Amino acid sequence: MPQRTPDPKTGSDFRSKSRSLGLWLSPLLMLGALLLVFAVIIWFIEGNNRKSRQSDLSSRAKTIGGTVQLTLDGNESYLGMLALEQAAGKLDRPLFQQRASRYIHEHPELINITWVDAGMFIRDVAPLAQNRQILGLHVDLPEPKRASRLARDLRLPVYTSPFQAIQGVTSFEVWVPVYRDDTFLGLFAGVYSCEKLLQQLVLQIRPNLYHLSLVDRYDSVLASYPAQGALDKNLSKEVLITPEDSGVMLRIERYETGSEWRLLILKLLSLALVPGLGYTLWNLKREIDERRRVEEALKEQAMTLEQEVRERKAAQEHLQDQAVLLEEQIDERWQAEEALRASEERLRLLLDSAGEAIYGIDLDGNCTFCNKACLRMLGAHSPEQYLGRNMHEIIHHSYPDGTPMPRKECMVHQTLREEQGCHVNDEVFWRGDGSSFPVEYWSHPQVKGGKVVGAVVAFIDITERKRLEEQYRQSQKMESVGRLAGGVAHDFNNMLSVILGAAELSRRKLEEGEPIDAYLEVITNAAKRSSEITRQLLAFSRKEVVSPRPLDLNQLIRESNKILARLISEDIELSFSPDPALWTVSIDPSQVDQILMNLAVNARDAMPNGGRLSIETRNLLLTGDCSHVHPDAHPGDYVQLTVSDTGQGMDKATVEHIFEPFFTTKELGKGTGLGLATVYGIVTQNRGFINVYSEPGQGTVFRINLPRLADQADGASGQEQAAPALSGTVLLVEDEEMLLWLATKLLEELGFSVIQAPGPREAIAICEDPGLNLDLILTDVVMPEMNGNEMVAKIKQTRPDQKVLFMSGYTSDDVVQRGILEQGMQYIQKPLDLRNLGEKIGQILAGN
Repeated sequence: MPQRTPDPKTGSDFRSKSRSLGLWLSPLLMLGALLLVFAVIIWFIEGNNRKSRQSDLSSRAKTIGGTVQLTLDGNESYLGMLALEQAAGKLDRPLFQQRASRYIHEHPELINITWVDAGMFIRDVAPLAQNRQILGLHVDLPEPKRASRLARDLRLPVYTSPFQAIQGVTSFEVWVPVYRDDTFLGLFAGVYSCEKLLQQLVLQIRPNLYHLSLVDRYDSVLASYPAQGALDKNLSKEVLITPEDSGVMLRIERYETGSEWRLLILKLLSLALVPGLGYTLWNLKREIDERRRVEEALKEQAMTLEQEVRERKAAQEHLQDQAVLLEEQIDERWQAEEALRASEERLRLLLDSAGEAIYGIDLDGNCTFCNKACLRMLGAHSPEQYLGRNMHEIIHHSYPDGTPMPRKECMVHQTLREEQGCHVNDEVFWRGDGSSFPVEYWSHPQVKGGKVVGAVVAFIDITERKRLEEQYRQSQKMESVGRLAGGVAHDFNNMLSVILGAAELSRRKLEEGEPIDAYLEVITNAAKRSSEITRQLLAFSRKEVVSPRPLDLNQLIRESNKILARLISEDIELSFSPDPALWTVSIDPSQVDQILMNLAVNARDAMPNGGRLSIETRNLLLTGDCSHVHPDAHPGDYVQLTVSDTGQGMDKATVEHIFEPFFTTKELGKGTGLGLATVYGIVTQNRGFINVYSEPGQGTVFRINLPRLADQADGASGQEQAAPALSGTVLLVEDEEMLLWLATKLLEELGFSVIQAPGPREAIAICEDPGLNLDLILTDVVMPEMNGNEMVAKIKQTRPDQKVLFMSGYTSDDVVQRGILEQGMQYIQKPLDLRNLGEKIGQILAGN
């Protein structure tokens, strides 16, 4: 069978058709591949945009959450600083108000800062004006009560869960406990307003993109601003800003937005590039086919060159890895050195900013560091004066009494031996100039690697504290003596009232010229003299009833100089130097006369051979801390009365006792010892204070300071009216049986009908009778069950216009404390006598 020869034309046509089909299919395949790549690009761009938004949201949440945490930590640190100062006794109420109010003004996220004592009662709050209603409240709200007790038990700051505050806002609190050693003193609470805290955070974001809110662990919204559009539920982030048990979280959400114009343009450009890329790839394919042949020839040479490049590249990468490693090591070392320098600088600033003096020692007791407060208290100029030197031998070598202190007995070195801290209340440190000062110090061991390498000592100068303690003890002693004197005078006055009244009633029953009248007159005069002594005791104890009024001290002294000149001897020169612009004071003129006469008599006795008695007045303005002037001194305007003599003077021991009742340096029978006690009582009763300066042989100076009368009311005294005839019904209230009997007899002698009441409750029951007509109630002030003021207040509920006259050896608590009568109160001083009682009742019934 003959073989069939293939037709060359047919094979050529087949190859031509295959090449033509390939030319059509290649662009289509390329176009399809480009469209697929376009779809992948669009998908990648959209996904990357979503990831970018999520990443931006997480970054924003982390940044804002960190800002909130820094704010809370800073406020917690500030409360901790207040706690330290409160524990050290340095934070009084004015300083707390000043500092806390200023801090809240600078940190508006806080509603207030509250001081709660150990009994969980709110004792102070700042700012005070808008939070005054919570003062004195007990911490009873469940969440604050839980957190405050937890903070007290853990001795750590504790946050509350969100709750509705008394101020009506959603808030949460941080409680910081205050301890002095192991003694719980109370807590400081910082109250956060969720709304104000959120308001501070909104300023840190773009409000058209992000929406902020505060929520609790139960997803309840605590504070939120109205959303400006629809929120993207897939783009939300929550950050915990308080501990988990508090559960306050910050939620940040992003608003839904359409495709950005940049992405739209990128999509259009990608779509436009598809045809161009197709055409370019088609031409590129033809060029590739033409160059492929050339590349085959160069391939072998390229392989050799590539091998050399790989080897060189490997070597270069190895060098780059070593360079990167070296650079990282250099950066780490530089960062460590920079961190060390920054840490040392912070430590130095912290130590130099502390108010307490601080120094450190090594195991040999040599100084390793000291802060600025330490240098200042020790009178040094630079740390080099102490660094490397033994601190015990320089500043702590003696006890307070001056005896040497062996190193083995030093509590600072005991810290090194026993490896535990110590606290010493009262020792002395020595300055470089040889002077010493009392200190309170704390010593704590320095531990490194589990071993003690030294100690840190912090100390404070307690010179001012000791001076104030001594002044306080002296003031307490005078107050105790005053209370004793007042109580004795009160009881003695009651007995004198009986003696004086009975004697007067007896004399009125006698016929003229009877011999017994002379004896009764002696009894009356002795009782009046005794009454004068009780009046002096009451003046000392600040329980004397006075009638202060605006007074020109210069004019009164000029009028008294004539009497003073007769009191002193002719060889004593009396001089008066008034301040022409002297301020007005409020005081009873008779009290000023007592002051001048008592001081003049004392000056006369101190100058038996003559001398000079000088009286001077001037205005005095006290500002700031006045405790160095006198423990009873307060800032303000004062009128100063100075009485000085050139007499024998007194030593320090005598000056400490001159104001005590019955203390005298005079011979027996020449003084009662009540003169200066009376002066002291009068000055204190009028809210003033007195200073004494005296040296043996150098005379004595008394400086009396009385408060200036700020608002002087001008008033004209009315004309005295003639005493009306006495008659009517008097309700007499007196718990002392003898005084009740005597006062009844005196009132009946004056022409009154008397209804007796032995106590306040009986008097109230009598006054409940609407048919009973009472012209006057005469009542004692101090009685069992209730005082006269309280009794009269109950009676006036049914008898609002009832006229009342009070009587007592001293006044009610309010009158005793202020030394004056309440406005509208009528008062008569015991012991009672017939004439004064009649005049006083006549004035009251006449309406004067």
